[in-house]
Amino acid sequence: MTKMDSEGWYSWDEFYKQNKIEEMPWFEKELDKDVELEIKEISKGVFLDIGTGPGTQALELAQRGFSVIGSDIASSAISTAQKKSNHVKFVTDDILESKFEESSFDYILDRGCFHTFRPIQRSRYLNQVSRILKKNGILYLKCMSKEETNLPEDQGPYKFSIEDIHHYFGNYFEIIKSKKTVYYGKIRPLPKSLFFVMKKIDSLP
Repeated sequence: MTKMDSEGWYSWDEFYKQNKIEEMPWFEKELDKDVELEIKEISKGVFLDIGTGPGTQALELAQRGFSVIGSDIASSAISTAQKKSNHVKFVTDDILESKFEESSFDYILDRGCFHTFRPIQRSRYLNQVSRILKKNGILYLKCMSKEETNLPEDQGPYKFSIEDIHHYFGNYFEIIKSKKTVYYGKIRPLPKSLFFVMKKIDSLP
């Protein structure tokens, strides 16, 4: 897990070219357990999986009845994901400068994208995610927790507290639910993380 730098496109694209997907720290074949619990009562709507990487989460969402687009800044990751299914549209897109049209999605899943961005980039992320979500759209966010102490700061994504997320997202989203959980993947013990369910606020700042 790495932070995005000023050459984010190049670094992520090279990462996916040089490493086996199944060995990546965040690889999880099944739908993230926290996401699964939240969506069990719904099965319709258009879902965007930001930072889809190997595409496993997008594929699982499609199997549950959603219309799904998986996006990633790394074209090499998208090329690999496209070979896995015809039921998901995979596209190369930079969420900081997203080319998706306004109000395109009912739901967005971010399972490890936001926590890679530097502080100076976060407002761009929030503006774009808010723009492409429909009215009353839902954002499912998972990020690394400050309570995680096994991963050094220089060897993993940025870490947040629940209060930090309220600070960044509070003007854009109503935070419906927040919980302390773990990041399901290849790292053992499973890293401590935070999971949020948020609804887009109609009147943005």
